[in-house]
Amino acid sequence: MRAVETVLRRHAEDGDRPLVEVTAEDGTAVVHSYRDITRAARALGDRLASLPPAGAARVGVLCGDSAEAVVAELALLALRVTGCPVPPGASAPTAAALLSDVSAVLADTRGLALLAAWADHPVLPEGCEVVPVDLAALTACASGAYRVPDDDRDWICKILPASAGPVMRVGIRAHAVAAHLDALRAELPAGAFARCAVTVPLATLAHQVAATPLAVADLGCLVLPPAGIPDTALPGWTAAVRPTALAVTPPGAVALIGAARTARREGRPVPAALFGTPGVPLLWCGTEVPHPLLRECEGLGLPVYAGYGLAENTGAVSWNTPAARRSGTVGRPLSHVRTQIGPDGELLVGGTGLAVSVSPEGPDAGTDGWLHTGVRAAIDADGFVHLVRPERARRAGEPLTPEIGRLLYSLVRSLRADCVVTFDGTADGSLVQLAAGARANGTGQVVGHVPDAHRAAGTRARLTAAGLAPWAEVRHAGLHDLGRAPAPVDLALLDCRPDLTLPALTALEGRMRPGTIVLALGSAPTGPYLDRVRDGEDYLSMPLPVGAGVEVSIRLTPAAAVPRPAPRPVPGPATPTPQPSGE
Repeated sequence: MRAVETVLRRHAEDGDRPLVEVTAEDGTAVVHSYRDITRAARALGDRLASLPPAGAARVGVLCGDSAEAVVAELALLALRVTGCPVPPGASAPTAAALLSDVSAVLADTRGLALLAAWADHPVLPEGCEVVPVDLAALTACASGAYRVPDDDRDWICKILPASAGPVMRVGIRAHAVAAHLDALRAELPAGAFARCAVTVPLATLAHQVAATPLAVADLGCLVLPPAGIPDTALPGWTAAVRPTALAVTPPGAVALIGAARTARREGRPVPAALFGTPGVPLLWCGTEVPHPLLRECEGLGLPVYAGYGLAENTGAVSWNTPAARRSGTVGRPLSHVRTQIGPDGELLVGGTGLAVSVSPEGPDAGTDGWLHTGVRAAIDADGFVHLVRPERARRAGEPLTPEIGRLLYSLVRSLRADCVVTFDGTADGSLVQLAAGARANGTGQVVGHVPDAHRAAGTRARLTAAGLAPWAEVRHAGLHDLGRAPAPVDLALLDCRPDLTLPALTALEGRMRPGTIVLALGSAPTGPYLDRVRDGEDYLSMPLPVGAGVEVSIRLTPAAAVPRPAPRPVPGPATPTPQPSGE
């Protein structure tokens, strides 16, 4: 916060310096200066301070991508009041959970429309004041210049949805935000956020914690696109507004890739065609952009710096930066962040950025001082973090997502698989679904290779409790045991660390037949594994957008002559053979 407030103290009254630029559909722009925005924030702050009994303690923010959203943020900063922003796309029940303890809510035109649409499902607590945010009206009634408090107190400045679910919340402390911004700015080129093109909603985590403050710290401007601009029109808009920083979404990456290819075919410089600049701006994204898209961008001269963030750690853990970037990773931990890998491959996070849980069931730092993220990861020798799963991963004993579970069950049923082999450290949820499919078929064998002895025992117990033990064998076995798996394998499931995915595939290949289906879950199949299954020689392979993602590969060539055994007998009493009626 210090860098932001230093700029505001010196430049709040700058009437010629743009802070927010809103592009209209006809291409014209409405520019709001630092003076316009901060004076409106002063007026809004005065309004909030006058609310009974002694001003609002926690304030909800229900704003769209508008200058009013920036006004709301600066008003709360000056008051040292906790803001509770509602993320884009939130449903009425989610909004109600997030706003359950606010005494007022700030709403721009979009926010007021949402409250009207939710009239049949009230989202505000009893007595909550709705304060409209209209920049022009607030500027007209401003009593003076924006005031930045002199104190450096630490307070919960924002309450955000936890990564584990929107109804759980975490409190972000002001000093943690300050450390986070200082760490990011130390890694960034000077003036990187002088013109930050806002292509993701202002209410998302990235902008709540970093993008708006970074733009102000660089004495910069937030550039907002026309409402409802299609992704295909994004390159044309960015070329017109000439950004220095741009957040990239998956559809945005696809649009930029297409525009870059067109520019190359036509012999035009890619940076000028896409951004109206001689060089490429700072392109950044989170883990939602798949690595294959990032590699395509990089090949076209558009390096995108991927990061990994959690609300529980004030929005960021690591980031690929211009000075140190490694494709296929989410970068090195920021300077104020400590990371290590737990015994089961879980990413543990510590440091000054840890948030405070404000929900009884919400995530928090454990008694050991580490945030247990539930995300599986690997850290290489140079300190770069490679996520095995970008989403909150399953802990031991948790079921798979419903979509993945239905996929596994359906494949076993449709294939009438005689032999299914899995390799994974947390395969119990997988084995339950696969064994259920075998039981429904009345035939088949499922063999799970679980390297951890404790998990193997727990998985056996869960299968027994579900009545599925006759259909699945759990082996406490490592990678080297896959070469002794039953054969031929009809279906193989790989759900392991990224560095083990290709070795596991190689170990199983001698047990496969033409037509064997191999599933690799999550983001584990990267790099050499994808090169192997997508080369067109031995496999047909494609990504399937189910759950965290599945790479589905079909074996084309025989690796060895593997005889097929007789069908496995059905456990339990024999089924009587139907007798002819004699008619």
